[in-house]
Amino acid sequence: MKYELEPENRNCNDDVLLEDLRAVAIRLNKPSLTKEDYDKHGRFCAATMQNRFGSWNTALMKSGLCVQKRIGIPRDELLEDLRHVAETLGVNAVSRESYRSHGRFSDFTQVRAFGSWVKAVKAAGFTVSPGWKPRASEDELFSNMADVWEKVGRQPKQSDFHPPISRFSESVYVRRFGSWRKALEAFVTVANGDNPEIQEFSPTKNPSATSLPIPTIRHRTPRDPGWRLRFLVNRRDRFTCRACGRTPALDLGVVLDVDHVVAWCKGGETIMENLQTLCQRCNIGKSDLSMNEGEG
Repeated sequence: MKYELEPENRNCNDDVLLEDLRAVAIRLNKPSLTKEDYDKHGRFCAATMQNRFGSWNTALMKSGLCVQKRIGIPRDELLEDLRHVAETLGVNAVSRESYRSHGRFSDFTQVRAFGSWVKAVKAAGFTVSPGWKPRASEDELFSNMADVWEKVGRQPKQSDFHPPISRFSESVYVRRFGSWRKALEAFVTVANGDNPEIQEFSPTKNPSATSLPIPTIRHRTPRDPGWRLRFLVNRRDRFTCRACGRTPALDLGVVLDVDHVVAWCKGGETIMENLQTLCQRCNIGKSDLSMNEGEG
């Protein structure tokens, strides 16, 4: 007997999902599909399609299938469907995720009609789901990815995105960007983009207080390097403490800081040439001193 694995469903790209939609439509000889059709005959599930493409109708359109789209759905009908989902599930707090799986319409249809998901749920007479959180901005997601990258000392894996290391799960990134790989690519594009705070720096050059005289003018840059500059400094230093050589990639207890070579209180600017990666222990020991012996 020959054993064969079923196709891997996790993190399939958009083309694989859309091709399966088309395949089911051909097999059923239908120009369009309902979510019930697909749940019964598809390789994935309708909720996966909605999460990936934003709505069931969007998934149908992208796959080239017909969309039986209604325009101007009355609010009363939308609210009745929300109440029906709550009654079916036996709950009094309907989440967007629950509605995507059980509602007749898309959650985006509800949002467009009422202005936000919270307003739609309240209009239906229900409380907001305890697990509901405002939609995170892309900058928040990128900042969090930079934090995780720093904490693990390498390109993070999906399995790294869990508390307390990460504020968001990997599924948040997959839903927002379409796939895990696309999320990484979007992050790298933004992190590597032009930024007036970031100046050219030679990785072989060791920053020191002697190469950066203490300025006599007011600071030109803020004290906090921000997530982009912090990430680039850590990446330049290979996520390794420049004093003791420890890295989170090999020692899970290591916490990295971005340190001003010339201390901020002594006029040091927040630029690549004046920033370095130190572990938290070395950074506390250094305080506002110079890395070079004999210099204050």
